[in-house]
Amino acid sequence: MEPRFTRGEYWLLEIAVEHEWSISGLIDNELELHLNKQRHGLTRASLLESLYRLLSSGLIYAKSEVDGFISTYEQIECALNEPPGGIFPAGVEKYTSYGLTAEGGAQWEAFAAPDWQSYIKVGSQVPDGSECGMWEVICADKGQLESHFKSIYFHCPIEMSLASVEWNYIAPWQATYWKQLEGAYSVRFQARDKNEEKAEPSPPPSLEYFYDAWCAWR
Repeated sequence: MEPRFTRGEYWLLEIAVEHEWSISGLIDNELELHLNKQRHGLTRASLLESLYRLLSSGLIYAKSEVDGFISTYEQIECALNEPPGGIFPAGVEKYTSYGLTAEGGAQWEAFAAPDWQSYIKVGSQVPDGSECGMWEVICADKGQLESHFKSIYFHCPIEMSLASVEWNYIAPWQATYWKQLEGAYSVRFQARDKNEEKAEPSPPPSLEYFYDAWCAWR
């Protein structure tokens, strides 16, 4: 049986596919800016009903950093009253988020038909006081990963240390907090932000640049 969602319910599942999301953040005035997409379009009452239906159907879970997992309509309503985006005044620690359960992820997959072999996960960390950070890019398809790595090298405003590049294979791979794949390839490298330097005119790219960049996302 195919899953049946309202537009608002599918929207709520879709934004939590990669990361848990703050419940109070769903009514943040800058929600569209944070997500770079249109907001859910639900009234407060419809938002509460949609969250409760998904929660009671076992498609999502909701948890507070203080109270643990929540399950009632009243608890969801209280979560919506928290400061938006999980940003709290000094001394206030309570923060409630929601995420997909295994069943919720499976229902989303049945509707969205994602190609997990092409899913690319990018992360970076810059230690305090350091100009250089460590990047990691992971993908189950090695060819896709290599193409993405080329795109980073050519198009991102960073100076990459080619001597630091390290390729590995991860098995299993936790692609998202709810989805695990058999394995994936990863590439790690050090880089620093070029934007920290004084802007100067750049020389024109070499001919090899065009041959590589025209189909870097194949």
